[in-house]
Amino acid sequence: MTQTEFSKNSGADVAFSYAPGKIIVAGEHAVVYGCPAIALALDRGVRIAVTKARFESEGKGPVLRATGLGFVGEVRPGPSGLGPDVLRRGLQRLVELCGDRIQDLEFIADCAIPVGGGLGSSAALSVALGRGIFRYFGEEINDGSVVEMAMELERVFHGNPSGIDHSSITHGGCIWYHRGEQNVKIESLTSPRILRFAVGVAGPHGGTLQMVSALRERMRRHPDMHRHIFEGISQIVFRMRDALLEGRLAEVGELMNINQGYLNALGVSTPELERLCTIARDEGALGAKLTGAGGGGAVIALVDEGAERIAQAFKQAGYFSFCAQAFDEVKTNYAS
Repeated sequence: MTQTEFSKNSGADVAFSYAPGKIIVAGEHAVVYGCPAIALALDRGVRIAVTKARFESEGKGPVLRATGLGFVGEVRPGPSGLGPDVLRRGLQRLVELCGDRIQDLEFIADCAIPVGGGLGSSAALSVALGRGIFRYFGEEINDGSVVEMAMELERVFHGNPSGIDHSSITHGGCIWYHRGEQNVKIESLTSPRILRFAVGVAGPHGGTLQMVSALRERMRRHPDMHRHIFEGISQIVFRMRDALLEGRLAEVGELMNINQGYLNALGVSTPELERLCTIARDEGALGAKLTGAGGGGAVIALVDEGAERIAQAFKQAGYFSFCAQAFDEVKTNYAS
């Protein structure tokens, strides 16, 4: 059984679901403006258990009990609910999407992804919630419906997301993503080489919405300069696609380094992110760059070997770190 192929489970006391985190290997920020990007799902993520809520009073809405989502505690929807505001609003949107049938449900979430690190924690939560609800009610899991639901929740969390986070998380593996004016193109990229990374976390970023808005304002002041940068990032993504498919990891790493230079020019890198990139390259990484919105968050370092050594160097410098590789839903069962 894969993460998207669940048997019908109507009447079950509890239903389980899982969604992986993600990294963007090339193309973040530019993807918001119609450029292609490459992303992959990570081998760590968010687990959800869906069951009947334990409270007796009606009309309070569903409850989310979480560990690892930036807090430990309980979330209820609405302005008078409990928990962080953005999660309350997310639960309220979930009720609007799914109707009264989820009012008496309880979602127990366990997140193994650093929150605010550009690693897809909110998108993974959104996808896992959607899958868990479908499974609890014994309905067939449709990836298209899950993506639509996750996109609505991501609008609550991030304003105007590109869609790449929950698309890569739903799809699994490594993908080429291109959102055009009329449609979205997603293509699996299967490399003959295993894609291994050391991840170093500088700390929570200031929020995707804030980073995207600040960049948009800089673009307004210097439109021609930013257009040239986005064109350069697009060329990186096209070349990286070929390098990945042919297993030329050294070239992928070089392109990641160039992409990081562009991200720095866009104003979304920070001294700490640059320090993490330097540490990774000094320790032998093929390439290193920030992933996600920037302004903090995480750096991903591509390795041929020695991921543990680089992760240890991150830790010795005072940063949380871990080793990761691509999550392939076809080969791995995290559903139950």
